[in-house]
This record gives sequence, C-alpha cells and structure tokens, in this order.
Amino acid sequence: MKLKDASLNIPNILSLSRLLGVPLLFVFINFENQAWFILWFIYLGLTDYFDGLLARRWNQVSEFGSMLDAVADVAYYISAAFFLFYLFPEYLQPNYVYLLAMFIIFGASVFVSHLKLGRILFLHTHLSRLCGVLVFFGVLASFFFDTTFLIRSIIFIYSMAFIEVITIFLLYGNVDPDTRSILHLRGEKRNKK
Repeated sequence: MKLKDASLNIPNILSLSRLLGVPLLFVFINFENQAWFILWFIYLGLTDYFDGLLARRWNQVSEFGSMLDAVADVAYYISAAFFLFYLFPEYLQPNYVYLLAMFIIFGASVFVSHLKLGRILFLHTHLSRLCGVLVFFGVLASFFFDTTFLIRSIIFIYSMAFIEVITIFLLYGNVDPDTRSILHLRGEKRNKK
C-alpha cells in the first residue's frame, strides 16, 4: 500500500474530530441527561471506524493520517477507560491487577517501538481493532448491565495485541502501521522467497 502525502481529507478530518471531540465527553459526563454523553461517545467511535475505511477505499492513506488516527485512538480509548473507572468503578475495580499488567505491556510495546525504530509506532492489527470495537461496546453495555468479565476479556485481548506488536517489532522492525497480524507478515515473507 503506497502512502500519499499528508493532507486534510475526509478521513483525516474524522480522526481530527475524534481527537478534538474527546474533551467534550468530559463536559457531557456532567450533564444530568447521560444521552448526550452516550450519543457523543457513539459519534466518536463511528469516526474511528470510518476514518480508516474511507482512507483505504479512497486511496487516501498517508503517514500523517495513520499517525493522527493513532493519536486520536489513544485519546479516545484512554478516555473510555477513565469513564469506565469514573462511571462504573464496581466493574473495573475487580480488574485493577489485570489492567496494571496490560498498561505495563503497553508501555513495553511503546519502548520496543522507540528502541527498534527510533520513534513510537502504533499498529492497527486485527487484535487492536477488535479491542477498539470491544471497548466501544463495553462502555455502552456498562450503562445497562454488569460488564466486569467483559472488561477482563477486553484487557486480556489488549494484552495479547500489545504482545503481538512487541513480537512484530522485534522480528520485523519497521512495518506498515496497517499491518494486520504477525501471521500476515510471516505469510508475506514466505511469498517473497
């Protein structure tokens, strides 16, 4: 996949709106009517889905767009974790040890990226995309029922995603940010032989 120059196109505008829209969640959470928070959370989640889809479909993938998407993702999903803690501590509290382990593994993935590439690179693997979908639905589901075990499952899958990313960086070094999985990379390597 060829990367185009950075530009302000619709996929990048969607990523930018997600990044700039996260602070509004902190405003809406204080409204008595939680519908504003829920609707804005859904909108931001949809921008995460459509920015990458449109960038690939319209051949507007860029290094800038990938970086912007990754930064917006980090802001959105870290805020989602905060809101789970703020709104539903009873669901998150039994998972604190697992959450701490996951953040340590995430930190290791950032460290390995910086060590191997000289910069921080976030990959959009199948596992990381799955985690994004699960967090999105997990936050929404928490408004309606106990999601303690769903949260634990999400933490476990995120940990596996970060371990996969660490392994990819250690084995393959600099890769396309849209690398789908380590199995995909192994298949590409075999096909080149």
